Amino acid sequence: MKKIRFFLALFVMMSITTNTFGQQETENIFSKTFKNGIPVQITNNRDKGYTIKFSNTKAPTGTPVQSGSASYTTEDIWYLVGDANGFKMYSHNTGKKYALKLDGTANEAAATMGKAEEATTLVLTKQQDNSYAISPKENPAMSFNMFGGTGRDIKLYSSEDAGGHWNFRVIDMSRPLTMKYNAELEGGFDTNYKIGNISITIDENTSNTLLDKNNLPESETYYLPKDTKFSITTGLICHGWKMDINGGKSITDNALPEKGMEVEINISVDKNNKYQYLYYSPDEKGVPYRIPAITTTANGYVFAINDYRPCGNDIGFGEVDLVMRHSTKAGAEWDGHSWTEPVTIADGVGKEAKETWLTGFGDPAIVADREHNEILVMSVCGNRLCWHGNYGAGTSENPENPNRMARLRIKFNEATQEWEATQPEEITYEIYPLFKDKNGKAHVGSMFIGAGRMAQSSMIKVGDYYRIYCAVWAVETGSYRHHNYVLYSDEFGDTWNLLGELGNDFNDSPAPYGNEPKCEELPDGSVLLSSRKGYGRYYNVFHYSNFEKAEGKWDGVVSTDAVGNLKFGRNDTNGEVLRIGNILFQSVPTGDSRSNVAVYYKLLSNDSATYTPTELSNNWTKIEVSDRGSAYSSMCILPDGETIGLFYEEEPGGYSMVYVPISIKEHVNATTYTEGIKNR
Repeated sequence: MKKIRFFLALFVMMSITTNTFGQQETENIFSKTFKNGIPVQITNNRDKGYTIKFSNTKAPTGTPVQSGSASYTTEDIWYLVGDANGFKMYSHNTGKKYALKLDGTANEAAATMGKAEEATTLVLTKQQDNSYAISPKENPAMSFNMFGGTGRDIKLYSSEDAGGHWNFRVIDMSRPLTMKYNAELEGGFDTNYKIGNISITIDENTSNTLLDKNNLPESETYYLPKDTKFSITTGLICHGWKMDINGGKSITDNALPEKGMEVEINISVDKNNKYQYLYYSPDEKGVPYRIPAITTTANGYVFAINDYRPCGNDIGFGEVDLVMRHSTKAGAEWDGHSWTEPVTIADGVGKEAKETWLTGFGDPAIVADREHNEILVMSVCGNRLCWHGNYGAGTSENPENPNRMARLRIKFNEATQEWEATQPEEITYEIYPLFKDKNGKAHVGSMFIGAGRMAQSSMIKVGDYYRIYCAVWAVETGSYRHHNYVLYSDEFGDTWNLLGELGNDFNDSPAPYGNEPKCEELPDGSVLLSSRKGYGRYYNVFHYSNFEKAEGKWDGVVSTDAVGNLKFGRNDTNGEVLRIGNILFQSVPTGDSRSNVAVYYKLLSNDSATYTPTELSNNWTKIEVSDRGSAYSSMCILPDGETIGLFYEEEPGGYSMVYVPISIKEHVNATTYTEGIKNR
C-alpha cells in the first residue's frame, strides 16, 4: 500500500506572508546556471496553499507538470535559470537534464517536462495584485493556470484569470526539517494498516500525511521558506495505534535552528483497541465504500455487507456494487485473520447496462434466518436517483422508472462448508403495486428499503420461516415529500406485504416526513419503527390484533427528542434499532454534523402497555463509540449472545468501514437480558 498524502481544505480564505517581487526583487530568484540555482516554491496567489509540482523522477519526459497542495518537499522546488525577461524552469527532482516544456503557446497548451535543450523560454509579467503571470515569451497574454486545483495539469489560460497568478518564495535548503519515525509495528489487527495523520502547519497552511505501516519511511525531509515558523501535531489517529511527537502531542510555533531540526514520531500498536477497519475509504483506486449492514447466522458466522461505489456516489450516478466479508471467529477470537477477503455479491454494470436494473446495486438490507443457514439481501438498484422515481406517473417524455429493487440470497453449502451467493433478481414490480389503492392510484413513486439489518420475529411463524420485517423510505407520487412504511414477509422474502393499512394519503403513513428507517420486534410481538430525523428519531409502534393475519394498527408517530430523552445533535443520519432480550439499543451519530456515533440503550418493562412511541422515547443511556466524523451504522448480536457487533462508517476518508464488538455486560449495569443466539 502506498502512503496517501492529502491536505485539508483550510487553504481557502487563509493568508500567507509572501515575498512579492518588483523588477529588482525578481533578480533574487534567478540564476545564470542550474548549478548556482536559487530554490523557489511557486504558490498560487488566489488559492494560497497550491503550488506547481513535479514528482516523476523515473521517466520525466512528457509527464505533465501539475498543481497540488504544498508539501514542502523537493517536488515543490524549482530553479529559474535566466531572468524575468527570459528563463527556463528546472525541477529539483529531475536536475539539469530536464526542464519545463509547453506543447504550444495557445489556450490550454499543457506543461510537461522535456529535455533541457527543448525547454520553453518563459517570462514574468507583474499583475495588479502584485503577483505574476508565468507566460511563454511568444505570448505573454497567456499564463500557467491550475485548471481546477490539486492534482490538475498546468495549462495555459488568459493572464487575466486569477487562477494564473503566482508568487515566488525562496526555500532555505540549509535548514531541513527531518521527521524520523520510530515505529513498533508488530501485533494488532492485520486489517488496521493505516496509522494516522501527522499535521504540519507552515505559514497557516496545514497539510496532513496519512501514515501507512506497509510503506512507512524511516524519515522524511521538508524544506521551508526562509524565516518561517511551523507547528507539528498528531491529527486523527486510526484505531489500533498510539502516536506521539517527541513524547507529546505537538510542537507549536517553532522556527528552525541554524542547522535544521529533527523531530521524532513515535508509533506503537494499541493492543487494547478492538476496533477493526474492514475497508479504508477511498481505496487505492479512489473508490469509496459506504452503507454498512451486519448480521449473525444460525451457525455462528458474522456477515458484513456494504456498498462499493466505482461511480463515486449513490444509485443513479452509475456503477455501485455490493461487497461482503464474513468472520468465523466473531465473539470468540478477534485477531488479524478474523475476516475473509472481500467478495462482490452484486456487480453493477454501470451506465453501459442494457437492462436498467443492472446499472448498480446499493444500500443493502440483510437478515439471517434464525433456523436456516441462509441470508436474505434486499437492495436498491438501477439508474434512477431516489428523489426522481416516477412509478405510476410515467409519460412518453419521462417514461416510468422508479428506484428499482433486487433480491439475492446467501446460503451455506453443507457439502462444501462454504457460503454461496445467488445472482441478484429484480423484484421491482412485486413491491410497488402494494402501494396502489383500490382505485389503482399509486401512492409511492420511488422507494428503497432502509439499509442495515432487517428484523426477524422471535415468535410469529406462518409457514417455514419466522416473519421478517423491513422499513422503506418512500417518495409520494407527484411530489418530493418522503415518508415511511413497513413491509413483512412470511416466506423469507419470496413475497412481501404491507404492514397496516395504506390509508388515503401521505399523512396516513406510519411516519410522514420520516427518512431512512429501520424496525425491530418488541417482546410482545409488536413492531417498532425507528426513522431518521435531526435531533432525535421518529418512533411509531404497530400493535397486532391478529398475528397470523397481520392485522392491527399503528399508534401514531412521535419525535423522540420532543417527548423523551433520546435526543442528540441536529444531524439527520441513518441509525439502527436492535433488541436483545429486554434491552433495546439504538445506534446513531450524536454530533451536530455526522460525527460521534454512539449506541443508546434502555431496559424494557414486561408490561406491554409501556410499548408506546412516547414511553419508548424515554430512559435512554448512551454508550460512547466514536470520537470523530462518523455516520451510518448497523448492529447484530454476536454468537456468544453477550456482545453487540457494531459496523459503522467513520473517518479517515468519507467514510471507512469500521467494526467493533461492544460487551453488553460491560456497558449495561442492570443486566437482565435473556435472549442470546442459543435460545432465540
